[in-house]
Amino acid sequence: MRVTKISTGMVQGVPCGNPRITVFRGIPYGDTTAGKNRFRPPQPPKPWEGVRLCDTFSEIAMQRMAPAGMPFGDFFRKEFYPVEQKCGEDCLKLNVWTPAKSSEERLPVMFWIHGGGLGSGYGHEMEFDGEALCKEGVVLITINYRLNYFGFFAHPDLSAESEYGVSGNYGMLDQIAALKWVQENIAAFGGDPDNVTIFGQSAGGGSVVSHLSTPKTDGLFHKAIIQSGSFGVMSYAMTNTLEDAQNWGVKACEIMGKSVEELRQMPMEELYDAFEKAAREIGPVPRQSIDHVLYDEAPGMALLNGHLKNVPIITGAVKGDTSLRLTTDVEGLRDLPGEDVTILGDGAIALKQAQEGRIPAYVYFMDPYIPDGDEFHFVPDGEAYHSAELWYVFGTLNRCWRHFDGRHYDLSYDIIKYWTNFAKTGNPNGKGLPAWEPVTEESRTRMVFNEKGICPEDIKHMDVLEKELFK
Repeated sequence: MRVTKISTGMVQGVPCGNPRITVFRGIPYGDTTAGKNRFRPPQPPKPWEGVRLCDTFSEIAMQRMAPAGMPFGDFFRKEFYPVEQKCGEDCLKLNVWTPAKSSEERLPVMFWIHGGGLGSGYGHEMEFDGEALCKEGVVLITINYRLNYFGFFAHPDLSAESEYGVSGNYGMLDQIAALKWVQENIAAFGGDPDNVTIFGQSAGGGSVVSHLSTPKTDGLFHKAIIQSGSFGVMSYAMTNTLEDAQNWGVKACEIMGKSVEELRQMPMEELYDAFEKAAREIGPVPRQSIDHVLYDEAPGMALLNGHLKNVPIITGAVKGDTSLRLTTDVEGLRDLPGEDVTILGDGAIALKQAQEGRIPAYVYFMDPYIPDGDEFHFVPDGEAYHSAELWYVFGTLNRCWRHFDGRHYDLSYDIIKYWTNFAKTGNPNGKGLPAWEPVTEESRTRMVFNEKGICPEDIKHMDVLEKELFK
């Protein structure tokens, strides 16, 4: 399939190296977010005449990529962002990889949400590619969405403009707009709109948890994979009240000496720098807001109240996530040692599903030896650092500067099979793979991914989770 028709016009894709797979790069799912659309919910994309050639990735959301001096900054710059990308506000674009020969095939769809703390990242980072996943018979979508100040700035004047009386959360609304685009258009690429799996890592995984907790995404997806993002369930990370978010906006405008309308007129990079200066005085911009329109409660409360969507779930973490330890508000969980902290959210989701008789969740822990140390000494030599699993999930180990060997490629192949099996049926198991059991009352285990082999192990401290969360 090279040419197909979507709601806004005809699009033409190109081979992605493998002539059996077509990639459509930079398809608009929303209008520009500049000018009058800055700090507003995403607007519908404009239609076009003729055939739009989709052979180039779009500009990315405004950001400072992996800022020097920030946690993981220089490390990630070398690992994932070696080439600078052009930023812009015409960034609401997505990319589709498809192995389908026609629009009649209705293949399972995997919808990827990139990480980056809701402040950086983009949908065509070098580790993301659809070829390995498409070879297993799925359609892959990756997206850009608004980030940092451009994606989450709230202010009373902006709330007054809204029919709902709220502001902020634009980055999450972008993600939802992209999911709606999938429902309307993915059949044109041979995808099945009734079989959509959302998956993401770090802040992308946290976004998956958020979509599990909001009714605004009901019916837009059917399965979920949370990679290194479940910690937000326990610590309520990246959630704030709307009042707090608006107060931040008021203080920022006072420091900058600008009104909201003047902020809309400022050049993009000048505005970003002005926001950065204000943030040095008042702290980071709040991310997701509990605005009682998109969210009624933090993801942790949605879990405890049984309000997460009852869909098949894979959730897990990597060894290096221990460096991202976050304190929790739950008595008894604050001082758990080592890697157990990384599975708190994963274990909580899985155990809640099991105890309420819901669709069971599968839990993993990724702990392969990562070859080649680096000059930053940010993570211990050989440790699977935060985000390391991305090379494996997308089958792009050969793009990394590290010298991975055959064992790592074998592990990547198995992970891809688990992930795509899950996208097809809601069960990751399949021929030739070690059996992966979901968490149940009787079997509280997780699957450990290691280059030496894949095996189950007991999840520690599940008794503490049960005692403190579900008493």
